[in-house]
Amino acid sequence: MSYSEFLPEAEFFDRLPLPADPGGDRTLVIGPISVRLEAIPQHLLTPFDDHFLGFVGSNGKEAGLSLMLRRANAPKFLDARGGLKRACLQRAVGDRIYLYGHTFAAWFARTGNQGMMALCRAGWPGLRVPLEIFLRVYCAWQAIERGGFLLHAASIVRDGRTYIFFGHSGAGKSTVSRLTGDSGFVLSDDITLVTREADAYQAHSVPFRAFDKGRVVSERRTYPVAGLYQLAQARRNRVERLPAARAVAAVLSCLPFVTDNLLPNDPAQMMALLQRALAEIPAFRLEFTRSADFWEPVLASSGR
Repeated sequence: MSYSEFLPEAEFFDRLPLPADPGGDRTLVIGPISVRLEAIPQHLLTPFDDHFLGFVGSNGKEAGLSLMLRRANAPKFLDARGGLKRACLQRAVGDRIYLYGHTFAAWFARTGNQGMMALCRAGWPGLRVPLEIFLRVYCAWQAIERGGFLLHAASIVRDGRTYIFFGHSGAGKSTVSRLTGDSGFVLSDDITLVTREADAYQAHSVPFRAFDKGRVVSERRTYPVAGLYQLAQARRNRVERLPAARAVAAVLSCLPFVTDNLLPNDPAQMMALLQRALAEIPAFRLEFTRSADFWEPVLASSGR
C-alpha cells in the first residue's frame, strides 16, 4: 500500500493496540472548551505541562472531549509536500470528523465526547505539532457550535475589554501587540478564539503558537469583545467603520485554514454566523503608522 495519501477511518482506529505504558491524563481548558488527553506517555508529561502552562487544569466540569492517544502502525498519512494547507486534511464521515496530517491521523465525534489520535513518531516533537493542529481544528469547530469563530488576529485587553486586530500575514498583528507595551494585556498575537457566552461575545486566551514564531499567554483569561479592527499600514492613524458586507468578507478571509471544510453540508452557515456576530460586534478598518499612537482613534471608536 502507498502511504502518500493514507486516509483511514473507523476500522483502522478500532484496531490500534492499547499502549504498553498507560501513562497519565491531562485536561486542557481553552475558554469554554475542554479536552482530556488520555494515555500521555509518562516521560512526556513534564514537557506537556511546560508547553501548555496555565491551560492545564479543570474548569469544574466534565471534559467536552476525551482524546485517546495511540501509536500508529503507519509511517505517515499525508505527503509532507504542499505547505501549511496540507498540514491538516479534514473530512466528515457520519458522526465523525477525521483529521489527517503528515505524522498523525485523528477523529472526534460531532455529537459525542470521544476522539482518538494516532501518532507516527514518538517523543515530545512527535506529539506537540499534531496536538496543536488538532486543538486548533477542534476549537474552531467548538467555536462555531457556540456561535463564534477562530480568527487570525492579535487580541489586546484594555480597561477590561478586548480589541481584536486582524489581517493576513504581515498586516501588523505582532506589531500592534509589541507597541501596546504596558498599556494593555496581550491575549494573543496569532490566533484569537471568540465565542458567544451569556448573550455576549467573549475573547479567550489560547495556548497556540505560530508555527515559526509568536508569543503565548500562559494563563486562561476571558474578556468581552470591544470591536474588530482590520489592519492596514498607512501614513496616518485613522479608523473607519466597515459596512456590514465588507466586514463579513474581511473577517471571512482571515479565518485560519483549520476552518476549511468544517461545515461541509452547509457552506452558507459560516457566512450567516459571521453576519449574526458582526451585527453585534462593531468592525472597523484601522489605518496605522506602526506607532503606539494608533490607540487614540481605536479607543475613540469604542467610546473610550
